Amino acid sequence: MQFDEFDEFTRKLSTETQKIILSLYEDPDLEIELKGDETPVTFADRETERQIREAIQVVFPDHGIKGEEYPNINPNSAFTWVIDPIDGTKTYTAGCPLFGTMIALMKEGEPIFGCINFPALGKRIISDSKTTAVNGRVVKASTNRQLKDAILLTTDQADIARHQNGDAFAKLVAATRFTRTWGDCYGYYLLATGNADIMLDPEMSPWDIMALVPIIRGSGAKITDWEGGNPATGNSIVATSPNLHGEVLQILNASNV
Repeated sequence: MQFDEFDEFTRKLSTETQKIILSLYEDPDLEIELKGDETPVTFADRETERQIREAIQVVFPDHGIKGEEYPNINPNSAFTWVIDPIDGTKTYTAGCPLFGTMIALMKEGEPIFGCINFPALGKRIISDSKTTAVNGRVVKASTNRQLKDAILLTTDQADIARHQNGDAFAKLVAATRFTRTWGDCYGYYLLATGNADIMLDPEMSPWDIMALVPIIRGSGAKITDWEGGNPATGNSIVATSPNLHGEVLQILNASNV
């Protein structure tokens, strides 16, 4: 199995699945359900994941599948695909274009390929942890901005205090140039393309994380969990330009701020 094979497979999937996503995008009559954890889900979420699962089972029948909306398949397989059909469903249902479909391939528990398709933006970012590209163009993270000049992103600032040290986050905000909530998978896109410097999420599920790991690493940026551990086994993300990671982790994990 080669990078080009995964690239072509996910490119075709992105082309097909974005049809249903865009057909319901900005629809004022879009039906939104609440799952047991009070997070929203739509027909587009479920249908997108169903289509991706069916394609994987045809092309890679021995591989495992883990996704947000349906039960796991072949959980003991050495290779597992991880699917987030619409990362940023809240964003999607609000008619904001900063949502994406995330697909990752893991080998023995470590992500080796990641793809994020942004249907409303016409962009697809892919990586094998070595090279990250957007629509075929190689991209790199920023390497020369100091913390005082950094752009800090997160999905929901209120979530930081719920799940991590809110005071430490406030100190980080004060130390950077400015903070925005251009979050979900789009925040990581901005980091990988050199347009932002720090992207944080205080609590995440595997389908939120796995595609990000190769993409961020391939861009030259750094990605860990909140404490600096392996992101593939964690439930949070701190991703930064390579020169800022240690400083950001130190601030976020300070016991006294």
